[in-house]
Amino acid sequence: MPRARKKAEPVEEEAAPVEEEAEEPITPKRAGRKRTTPVETEPEEEAPTPRRAAREAVPKEEAIYETVEAPPGLTELAAPSTRKTSSEKVPTGIGGLDDLTEGGFERESVVLITGDPGSGKTTFLLQFLHDGAKRGEPGVFITFEERKEDIIRHMKSYGWDLEKLIKEKKLVILDYPPHEIERFLTEGEILRDTIMNLGAKRVGIDSLSTFALIFENEYKMRLGIMKVLSQFKKWGTTILVTGEGRINERGEVQDRFELENLVDGFIYLYNLRRGERRERALEIIELKGIHHSTVVHPLVFERTGLRVEH
Repeated sequence: MPRARKKAEPVEEEAAPVEEEAEEPITPKRAGRKRTTPVETEPEEEAPTPRRAAREAVPKEEAIYETVEAPPGLTELAAPSTRKTSSEKVPTGIGGLDDLTEGGFERESVVLITGDPGSGKTTFLLQFLHDGAKRGEPGVFITFEERKEDIIRHMKSYGWDLEKLIKEKKLVILDYPPHEIERFLTEGEILRDTIMNLGAKRVGIDSLSTFALIFENEYKMRLGIMKVLSQFKKWGTTILVTGEGRINERGEVQDRFELENLVDGFIYLYNLRRGERRERALEIIELKGIHHSTVVHPLVFERTGLRVEH
C-alpha cells in the first residue's frame, strides 16, 4: 500500500509540467523554431445574394461596356467631377408638365416613360431633346426601333427640323436595328466620345424593352441595363428611356419588365379607347425627390408637340 502511494505522487508531479509546457516561455532556442501556433484568419465571406450580386462589378465575360473605361488623360471625362446637385432641374419641354414637377426632372437622373402602344412615348423623348437643343443643351437620341431617316421625317409633322439641329451639332441620332443591338454594347468609347464632343446634356433611349430582349435571363438583363444607365449618368447627362407598359391584375401600372425599380422616375402614358375615339393621358407614378402631381392628366397632341392639361 505505501508503495502504491509513492508511485502515484510522481505521476501527479509529472502531470504538472505537461500543463506548463503549452505556455513555455520563449527562449532563444525556441525562438529559432518555426511557429506552430494557429494564426487567426479572416472569416469566409458569405455567399452573395442575387440582390447583392447585381450591385457588384460585372464579370469580364458578361461585362457591358468594357471599353467604356477612359483611356489615360480622359479619366475626368468618363466620370465628371462637376456633378450637379440633385436640386437642379431640367425643363421637360412638355407643355404643362413642368408645373406638375416643380420645374422639371432632376439633373443627371433617369426617368422611364412607359405606357400603351401609340401613347406618345417616342414623341415625348424627342420633344425633350428638341427643347434641350433650343436651350443650348445638346442631346443624343438612341433608337432600337426606327431608322434615323424615318424619325427625322415623322417629327416634321410637329414643325421640328431635326436635320438642322444635327447639322448645327445640337443633336445626334444613333439607330441600331434589332439585329444590331449587340453592336451597341461594343461601342462604349464611340458613345462616350460622341457625348463629350457634342457636350450633350440630355439622352433619350427608345426603347429598353427592345434592348432587354438580347439578354438570356432576367438577372443579366437587369444587370446590363443598370450598367448602361450608370455610364450615361457618369457622363453628366439626364436620361429618358421608353418601355412597354401594362396594367396588372391589381389595377396597378408597371413596365413590362418591371424596370421602374432601376430608375429615378416613372411616368405612364395612357392610350384609352372611349367609344369610337381614343383618349390619351399622363400619370406621374414616381419622381424621387420631387413633389409631383398624383392625378391622371389629359395628354393632348398639338401641332407643335405634346401638352399636359391640368
